[in-house]
Amino acid sequence: MAYQTEQKKALLAFLSSHQEEAFSIDGLAEAMAADPDLPAVGKSTLYRLISQLVEEGSVKRFTKGHSRHFLYQLLPHCAGHLHLRCSRCGRLYHMEDGESAMIIAEILSRHHFAVDGADTVLPGCCESCREEEKKENTEEKDEKD
Repeated sequence: MAYQTEQKKALLAFLSSHQEEAFSIDGLAEAMAADPDLPAVGKSTLYRLISQLVEEGSVKRFTKGHSRHFLYQLLPHCAGHLHLRCSRCGRLYHMEDGESAMIIAEILSRHHFAVDGADTVLPGCCESCREEEKKENTEEKDEKD
């Protein structure tokens, strides 16, 4: 195993305890600074460490919605089910194994393509964000009227 600095250990510990959340570098810096049990980690160090973890395949980098802002999240180490990620808030959801197995089997049957469930993340919009979006659209419509 490669040598790990205290900052890298702290980052991995933080990401492990927030596996269903995705963070920008600024968000990571703020959240980690607010945790008194973690050592201080500067933004430049976070950029370097996140780049290493993305290159190693431990952390996934993706864009938030259709923006140019990147979010980072510890990749789930779980097999047998698909994952759903909200493109708006970045939250990761784990589909149930049975549902995932049915979808994976259907894709194999119809398309002769074997999906790797552990690495499959389907983008979309969670219920909470859809409700928030609906509320925003209603408020915008009311303002126009």
